[in-house]
Amino acid sequence: MIAWSDNYLMGIAEFDNEHKKLFQIAEQILNRLRVRGDEEGIRMFILREGLKYLNGYFLEHAAHEEAYMKKIGYEGYSLHKMQHDDFRECQLTRYHKLMESGACSKEDIWDFVGSGIGWLLEHITTADMAIVGKGEFSKPIKADVNATALEEEINMLFSVTLNIEVRSKIVSSNYNGDSFGKAVCQRIVYETGGRKKTVISGIERSFMMKVAKMIYGDTALDEMDLVLSTVETFGAQFWLTFYRQLTGDDSQIIVRENQFLIGRTLKDEIRKMRPAASLLFTSDMGKFFVATNSECVIAKGVFNHTG
Repeated sequence: MIAWSDNYLMGIAEFDNEHKKLFQIAEQILNRLRVRGDEEGIRMFILREGLKYLNGYFLEHAAHEEAYMKKIGYEGYSLHKMQHDDFRECQLTRYHKLMESGACSKEDIWDFVGSGIGWLLEHITTADMAIVGKGEFSKPIKADVNATALEEEINMLFSVTLNIEVRSKIVSSNYNGDSFGKAVCQRIVYETGGRKKTVISGIERSFMMKVAKMIYGDTALDEMDLVLSTVETFGAQFWLTFYRQLTGDDSQIIVRENQFLIGRTLKDEIRKMRPAASLLFTSDMGKFFVATNSECVIAKGVFNHTG
């Protein structure tokens, strides 16, 4: 069962009810998949019906939010609309193409639901909350970034998006890919203004599974394709929000590539990327890292780290 949390409440009944409905649609798709997902014909039916309802309802919900933002003169309207458009054009279009191919696997539908939930969780708790002045996302850090500021921003983002207190600390400002236990790592390529920026991140598997159980309950242990697709999409949006919060950059940034580093050597990937910043964190939930080749404010914060 996908757990609903009061952490997702904006305080506007129309939008809160629509968000709940989106979660309910995802839950209905999962329940059908669990019962009859081994039947090829049924899988296509599940995907087709799921896309029809999710696409229709999401477009309706996005239109309502966008009309409200215009009505109140919300200054973040353009960025918010870009995020809606990106979800529709990248996420939903991807699965429409799969449906048109005439075949899909059980894993494809896990991925369909997991990526949708990963995007919704991050979007509702950051971008949507900013519309009503909740959270602290109207105050991006633009100067004097140091290690403490990076830690505080990471901690706040985990608290806002997942309602967990991680109390993270930077333990290395030059992380080179050394093992810190069983971890799930991903490589994300963003594009903005014709320029590409790469982020490699990873999270301890035990940390990931604690979060997965919070979202999906005990069934998460048996549905790793669902969990991994959620983490993959959530992670790409999480680090993008982290960057925007530190810089105030509201330009269009598109996720061009997003993949797990399965069967690859993490050290080699980080070395080839030539990171401007590579941070390893410890926390109450477990360890995680983020590395980027972008000369951005994150790198400036690293240079102010004395640990």
